[in-house]
Amino acid sequence: MTEPAVPLASVEEPNAGKPPVPATINMPDHPIRQARWYQLFVRLARPSLDWATLAWLLWCTIIQPVIDDKFDVVAVGMCLGWCATVYGFKFAEKIKGVA
Repeated sequence: MTEPAVPLASVEEPNAGKPPVPATINMPDHPIRQARWYQLFVRLARPSLDWATLAWLLWCTIIQPVIDDKFDVVAVGMCLGWCATVYGFKFAEKIKGVA
């Protein structure tokens, strides 16, 4: 007995019975996104704030303990609180559909 030939390309529906998964997530058309101050914040201040936050976290948790041979718990606690605040605001914007 010979096995049936397997086609080189088969047609599948990856999400059979479910809505299709978009390649990109479209941002909602929220009115606040049209404001000039929001555009400046998103393009200038937020990336700078993110990089500064990550640099501070890197300094407090990795670089400074290696250089000074001590771990400053207060500085790390303040840093983690700041990180939670910055990224908490970003998370809240994502939930509200603004960012």
